[in-house]
Amino acid sequence: MFRPALLIICYCLMMPSQAQMLFLSEQGRYELAPYVYYLQEQGKALSIEELIKNKDTLPWQENENEDINFGFSTQGYWLKIEINNRYAIVSEWVLEISYPPLDHVDAYLYDSEDKLSAIYYAGDQIKVKNKIVNHPHIILPVSLPAGEDYTLYMRVQTQGAVQVPLTLWQWEEFNFHTLVHFLMQGIFYGMVLLMALYNFVVWLAEKKAIYLYYVSYILFYTLFQSSLNGIGFQFIWPDYPKLNNLIIPSTLAIMLSAVSYFINDFFTAERSSPRLHLLLKFSSYLYAFLAVVCIFIPYAISMLMMSILTAFTIALIVFLTFYMLKKKHPSANYFALAWVVFLTGAIFLVGNKFGFIPITIFSEYGLQFGAGLEMMFLSLALADQLANTQKSKIHAQEASLQLAQQVNLERDKTMAAELENYHLEKENSQKLESLVSERTEELNTAMEKLSIAHDKLKTVSITDALTQVFNRFYFDKHWRIEHKRAYREQTHLSLIMLDIDHFKSVNDNYGHPAGDMCLQQVAQCILKYAARDSDIVCRYGGEEFIIILPGTDELGAIAVAETTREEIAKLELSWEEQAIKITASLGISSLIPNNSLNKNRQFMVNQADQALYQAKNSGRNQVILFDTQVH
Repeated sequence: MFRPALLIICYCLMMPSQAQMLFLSEQGRYELAPYVYYLQEQGKALSIEELIKNKDTLPWQENENEDINFGFSTQGYWLKIEINNRYAIVSEWVLEISYPPLDHVDAYLYDSEDKLSAIYYAGDQIKVKNKIVNHPHIILPVSLPAGEDYTLYMRVQTQGAVQVPLTLWQWEEFNFHTLVHFLMQGIFYGMVLLMALYNFVVWLAEKKAIYLYYVSYILFYTLFQSSLNGIGFQFIWPDYPKLNNLIIPSTLAIMLSAVSYFINDFFTAERSSPRLHLLLKFSSYLYAFLAVVCIFIPYAISMLMMSILTAFTIALIVFLTFYMLKKKHPSANYFALAWVVFLTGAIFLVGNKFGFIPITIFSEYGLQFGAGLEMMFLSLALADQLANTQKSKIHAQEASLQLAQQVNLERDKTMAAELENYHLEKENSQKLESLVSERTEELNTAMEKLSIAHDKLKTVSITDALTQVFNRFYFDKHWRIEHKRAYREQTHLSLIMLDIDHFKSVNDNYGHPAGDMCLQQVAQCILKYAARDSDIVCRYGGEEFIIILPGTDELGAIAVAETTREEIAKLELSWEEQAIKITASLGISSLIPNNSLNKNRQFMVNQADQALYQAKNSGRNQVILFDTQVH
């Protein structure tokens, strides 16, 4: 009775292992690691045709881990997953491999009759524009009609760590996951770049090399991280896939070099521990040299080498942390807290690359999370160090002050007798100084009054007393200056001459005080529209005003003149309850001076005067631009 059962057991043991089939339902996300069987190539690469032909005899091994991670290996690996979609509503799915540094990923989808349904080629050696889906991760759209059995074969080969975190998504769930992923990445990169900018500004202020080393560390870590998660390839060097295998080890080496420089300066190792200083200095030079070497050696060797050196650096930092805590270094607590969170993430990452630690959110993003906190705590450590330095300076100054006070006290005691002998002489000297001080104060007061009077006199000499605009003297002087400047810079210069229409009748009918009031109102209208700092408004004589407009062409001068004319025409003036209506005529000369001679300056004044004369003859209350073609 037991013989048939024994035969069945033996037959099952002799049969090749078969992966359990993944049945899809309404669930939006499936981790595929539990459903994967894998096969490692031995020397010669295995083609998909050979794989399908011998699929039942090949030594497939069941993946018993929570993830798919083979550590550092240059051999090719085949993965097999059997899938049946029982969710008829959704037939379009998306396969995500959330480890972008894989060099080559070839995927083949076969139906139950071993007919090829789809083929995909991906990896970081393909340009971004040739990707199937434009995404930092490796994304493959998969069509799985309901009720049919499919087998997905994947061949993975890379020069670095062979880890294949596989997830099958519904598109809606995947899009939401991508949105959250990019949001978190944006927060991380924004935070670290902000820390880099902050410390760079501190370096500009303090000029201490330690801040520059720290900024270099942050920037190269950011570049390293962007290469590791595909952000850099996706957005910075999308057309140069070969850079992917160069940037990761090289930036890691430069980052370790900057860290060595930073620690050396942070703990002032050259003064406190010369041997430690030499070790850190040698390490920084070595890492900088290896950053160049990694460009010319295979990626697998460079990554293995840099992973080992990273582990060495971790051990060295752990030793330094305990050593400085034991020595009670002032900033050791912040330093220890910063590196504890960072090294925890680094240990997860290194263990993950060697295949010792499964792929989890902590092993994949632990370094990123830890680095953000580490950079924050290191900035606090630098701030604390700067504060301690300031405290030390203050204490030293206080000690120097106390010593100086003691010296002064002894000196005062020694000189007490001498001071007593010179007491009368000192009193006389004080009286003399007081007298000199009084005379000096009186002289200063007189000088201030004289200066104020001079300023008032100067203002009066260039200001028209009635209208409070500049007078003819000021015009003559500054017209020469502005004309020479316009000629030298070859810029437009405009001159407006304004005359109040029928002003004599205002004086005759209402009296000269009324005429003065009209002149004051017109001056205010002109100042309102010739209001730039460079504009100059002068009373030219009687009821005439002249306006200098530097850097103003014909259209600009016409605009100023017209708005001024309209504003004057709108004035509602009255004198002794009698309404007074006034208008003005304006003539304009505008050109770019071709020489700086006095004749040319007077020529522009004559042009403005002729244009004003034409405005008067044409009916007044208008603006006329001097036309060289007419005259």
